[in-house]
Amino acid sequence: MAFSSCRAGADCPAAGRVTPGQRSVWLGGAALSLLLASSGCNGAGEQRTLPSVQVAMDRNVAPIFDDGELTLYEVRVGNQLPILAPKPSERAALDAEVVEPYGRRPWVETDDIGVQLSWTITNLDDEAHTVELLIDPWNEFGKYFPGLQVIDAEEGEFLPNLSGFDYLYVVEGKDKGAGSRRHGTITFDEMDEMARDFGTVMSLIADPPPAPEEGESPIVAYVNHAFAFQNHSDRDPLVRRWVPKVVPALTGFDVGLRTREPAAIAIEVVAEVIDRGSDKLQVEGRDGALLEEPTEIVTVGSAAPAP
Repeated sequence: MAFSSCRAGADCPAAGRVTPGQRSVWLGGAALSLLLASSGCNGAGEQRTLPSVQVAMDRNVAPIFDDGELTLYEVRVGNQLPILAPKPSERAALDAEVVEPYGRRPWVETDDIGVQLSWTITNLDDEAHTVELLIDPWNEFGKYFPGLQVIDAEEGEFLPNLSGFDYLYVVEGKDKGAGSRRHGTITFDEMDEMARDFGTVMSLIADPPPAPEEGESPIVAYVNHAFAFQNHSDRDPLVRRWVPKVVPALTGFDVGLRTREPAAIAIEVVAEVIDRGSDKLQVEGRDGALLEEPTEIVTVGSAAPAP
């Protein structure tokens, strides 16, 4: 997948840095299925459980980054949620209302659509691995893709920026039974927070924090702070000023796995999507064109130097 555009204020990912979908093994089905839809003519409480998204890494995956000291292996895949697109008259009304930092009113906000992810990581190797689970948000305006932060410019040392959800897990070898798998759920509230963080990041890019008199822009530090799981943007004194009044709902997400050594691991993610009364979730009996996948990549920091 090629990047069609890159948000102002950040360097586009380049050679040496994995692009979304590169070196990932796509195992899941493409069709969407309806699990249940509750009663009610206004869509409140209607819910879909989508087919699982699966991605795997094997020992033949080449590193996405290697500076001689730090080596990173990563796979990722994207998934679009089944949200109906606005009709032409609805799109015109959205375009007529200027809402920053997006330029227009979002079609879906967090009050309209919610999502929850349940995941299972499985170790297919004999030895244990430390695995980084990565979830990166999409909204109708763009997809978040973490760049790299410069640790030492002279030595060429970099570290990846945080993903929307970014957590390390130790997974035992495959002969350890239940220990070879890790399970978890990223709740509706946590995914709403991810959507809010993504909106905050877009605000930070549009209106960057001031740089010190001598030094580089602190935007990368602010973005990583916003995405850090222990921080809640709307209550955090550092980034609260950039939390947008209108928060677009998540319209999709990237799922990724990262290690610092070759490994054979896989993840399965099941998304539950709920309509909070907007009638914008595609369910049985409610058809129409789906919202298009965003093409803009939102990122901060820099890409890895070309090998």
